[in-house]
Amino acid sequence: MELTMYDFERYIQKDRDDAHAERMWDNKSESFYKRTEKKQKQFANDFVFHLIKDRQLLKENSKVLDIGCGTGRHLSEFAAYTPYLTGIDISSKMLAYAQEKLRHIPQAKLIHGNWMDTFTTENQFDFVFACMTPAIASIDNIKRMCMISKKYCILERTVYEKDSIEEEIEQLLGRKLFRLPHNDKNYVYGVWNILWLMGYCPEVLVDKQVRTTSHSIEDYMHGTEYNDEEKTAVIQLLNTKAQDGIITAEESVVKAIILWDTETKLKG
Repeated sequence: MELTMYDFERYIQKDRDDAHAERMWDNKSESFYKRTEKKQKQFANDFVFHLIKDRQLLKENSKVLDIGCGTGRHLSEFAAYTPYLTGIDISSKMLAYAQEKLRHIPQAKLIHGNWMDTFTTENQFDFVFACMTPAIASIDNIKRMCMISKKYCILERTVYEKDSIEEEIEQLLGRKLFRLPHNDKNYVYGVWNILWLMGYCPEVLVDKQVRTTSHSIEDYMHGTEYNDEEKTAVIQLLNTKAQDGIITAEESVVKAIILWDTETKLKG
């Protein structure tokens, strides 16, 4: 039996609670901003930006859309190429941070809302980008990306991420604690097959990094549920690892970037 794109949609579909999503991301905005700002210099050297530069995907007049732009950290890097930036997010608090980052770019637009409801015009942008957002979770979402982009689309996904200290905590407690929803290789598999069966020629580029990171004890305690006994044991472990309150960890990260040209489509 011949497979269709709908056979692969299940690999990208996620359980979503749209009614509570805005509140959830609003609540996460401050901690997300603080965590990512510490890595901004390192972030600017991410593989995706080298790819954009090497392939010359952005021109000085390119119109860019970032779906699920969050605090605007990708948009601030895209600004090195073009000022015609548009970001959309369901979290107004995330967008407040993005607004501050892009305040020096009068052409930049930030929109609070649902991207599928907002962008319905064909060839509206030269480059459509989405990184780690749950907003791309169906064939209709992928079709819309293709429709509104006159040239390039990129989906970026972290498919593996592990922290050496988190591993030690899990070994100490004997259970999984740090379940990252984006550690899902099948998502990339699903997107590539959907695009291929739509007639596009998507590339998947994989970037592997092992890097040293620094965190506070609070970073490892925040957002993780421990009972009282576990909390005591984890704090004791972290105190043995900390030097002047800072813990050094080895972080392994694998990112997949799916790039396709909407003008290149196979016939038949």
